[in-house]
Amino acid sequence: MRSVLRSRAGERGQTVIEFALLAPVIILFIFIIVDFGIAMDRRIVLQHAVREGARMAAVNDDIAQVCDHTVAEAASIITWADITFSYEDLDEPPNLRATDAGDSVKVKASFAYEFPILREVFSAFGGGPLSVDMTPSGTARLELSVPGETECP
Repeated sequence: MRSVLRSRAGERGQTVIEFALLAPVIILFIFIIVDFGIAMDRRIVLQHAVREGARMAAVNDDIAQVCDHTVAEAASIITWADITFSYEDLDEPPNLRATDAGDSVKVKASFAYEFPILREVFSAFGGGPLSVDMTPSGTARLELSVPGETECP
């Protein structure tokens, strides 16, 4: 009877040691999944913001209002400096003085997301920061003509 109790006590100790060895790996894996989820959320918010900016630009020729709207929709992820705004003249030959209704307007934003949890892990092992460059864009058809605006490259 005593030998059975001793062997079970040894197994309990083994389980605690195995858990102590695996717990940090499991916790790190969970943090990485959460970090990746946050990055995906940032990407979706940013894509929504540029799409809304393009929709507003289709009916509004004031670039400042469009950029303000895009920044507001992005929930303070980006600033004015991160937004690229351009018109695409689809006329043949291109009309250099105006962009007509039916042409495209394109709003693009750039944002680099650094994974905070992975940055700490990689820096502990001597690695550099890990980041993902996000450059979503939104395009809409103009509903009014815009005189002499910038064309898309």
